[in-house]
Amino acid sequence: MAASDDAKIQQYLLLAKGARGRAAADLISKATSEPGLFAFGELLATPALAEIQNGDLAQHYSLLQLFAYGTWPEYKASAASLPALNDQQRLKLKQLTTVSLAIKSKVIAYETLMQHLDIPTVRELEDFLITECFYANIIQGKLDQKQRALHVVDVIGRDVRLTELPDLAASLTAWLRGSEAVLGSIEGRIQYAQSAAEAAKKHKEDVDAKQDEARKNVKTEFDLRGDAMLLDDGMFDYMDEDRLERPERMDRADRAERAAGRPKYRRR
Repeated sequence: MAASDDAKIQQYLLLAKGARGRAAADLISKATSEPGLFAFGELLATPALAEIQNGDLAQHYSLLQLFAYGTWPEYKASAASLPALNDQQRLKLKQLTTVSLAIKSKVIAYETLMQHLDIPTVRELEDFLITECFYANIIQGKLDQKQRALHVVDVIGRDVRLTELPDLAASLTAWLRGSEAVLGSIEGRIQYAQSAAEAAKKHKEDVDAKQDEARKNVKTEFDLRGDAMLLDDGMFDYMDEDRLERPERMDRADRAERAAGRPKYRRR
């Protein structure tokens, strides 16, 4: 219940404490005509209003019960024993009837709504749903013109009779069990996701470690190969220098032999 709606009901509850006789009947008429007020269970429980349910004004208390729990078709069936409704009361009872249908089903055919609300055309029905239900924030939904149906997204609650409490408790118990099952499934998925994330992290760490080890091995091998290549290049440089210097040494030896009078031998 919105804060403004709560303020309204609190105002009527305060007035009901001192209402007696005809004043109590007038208070019921005003409350059931009040725009935006859709809950009447607390008023029904007010001792001052409960006093009129067995006297000449009992029909007014029955009307308050109808607005708390009933629907437009129920009013039509008992109209002879109930006070006549003004325009605001007729509108509100049709709004509450739509709420009751929306609580029972999330998809409501236009034909069902038109039958329960005594609205003759689709155009009038859609105008009523948009203006008096959507804008009044009692129902959130979508109009499906192709399928001729109201798709309910959210709806306000209504007062509950004491005789309906066991069924309500059973429904809430079933909902709680279903919620616990869904919660267990979600927790299981969370644990699986966490385990998968940890496994992925461990796998990445292993892969990174192997890559680091491979890089170290490759670097060591390159270092060893580099030393060997430096050694080989030094040997080749020494051999090249020796080949270049050898003819020069041999020429000097020949000149020394000729100077000493030794015969020069021909190289074969």
